[in-house]
Amino acid sequence: MKDRTPRDIAVHDQLRAAGAEGARWLAAAGWGPPVTVPLRQAARWQQETRARMLAAQEDESCTWCDHLLYGGPQPVVVHAEDPTHLICRACSTAARPHRPCLDCGAPAASGSPADGREDVCMGPVTIYTRLRCVSCHRADPPRGSVGGTSEGGGTGGGAVDGGGTFGSGV
Repeated sequence: MKDRTPRDIAVHDQLRAAGAEGARWLAAAGWGPPVTVPLRQAARWQQETRARMLAAQEDESCTWCDHLLYGGPQPVVVHAEDPTHLICRACSTAARPHRPCLDCGAPAASGSPADGREDVCMGPVTIYTRLRCVSCHRADPPRGSVGGTSEGGGTGGGAVDGGGTFGSGV
C-alpha cells in the first residue's frame, strides 16, 4: 500500500465528508437512503453525463460556479443538460424552475423534488441530476430516483432504473 502524506489523508477525509454531506442533503430533500448501482449498470443518461463531465475535466474545458471555490470541499452538482458546468447545491436549487427536460428540451417546469420528475445519482462527491417535463415523465415514469419511487420523490428506500449511487471499482 502506498504511503499517504498527512495532506493526502486530510483531503481524503474532506472529500469523504463532502460526500456524506451530499447524501444527507438528498435524504433531507426526500430522496431517502442511497443504494449502490455499479456504474456499468447505471442508466444511460447517468453514464453519458458522467463521461462528458470527466472529459471536460480532462481537457480543462469544465467550468464551475464561484461558490465551489470557497468554503472547502462540498458536494458538487452536475445537471445532465450541462455536464461541463459544475455547480453548488444552492445554484442547483435556484436553477430548478428554469431547467429544460432532458428528453425533449421543453421547460421541465419543476418546482421541487416532490413532483417526482427528477432523477438523481450520486458519485463520491458529485450529485448528477436530470429533470423531465410532465409529458415525458408520464410517457416513461419508471426511471425513478435515489431512494424514491417511480411515482415521486418519496422515501421508499429503493432505487429503480434512473437512480442510485455509483459503486466503486467499476
